[in-house]
Amino acid sequence: MKLNSTELTAKLLTANWTREQDIYLIENNHLPIEQLCEQLKFSAEHIQARRKVLGLMTRSKQLRKLW
Repeated sequence: MKLNSTELTAKLLTANWTREQDIYLIENNHLPIEQLCEQLKFSAEHIQARRKVLGLMTRSKQLRKLW
């Protein structure tokens, strides 16, 4: 399986996430990025990359279309 540079960057940025942190991010994806940074102790870039890996970015876009 060949990864493009965006996928590779996302994988590298999210390599140190625990299951508990993933769960917190999934359950609290609606919170502002600043609050997530404070709670999870990751930079905004890391959180955005992890959201992308978990499919939360696509989910948010789809939900916005429904509203």
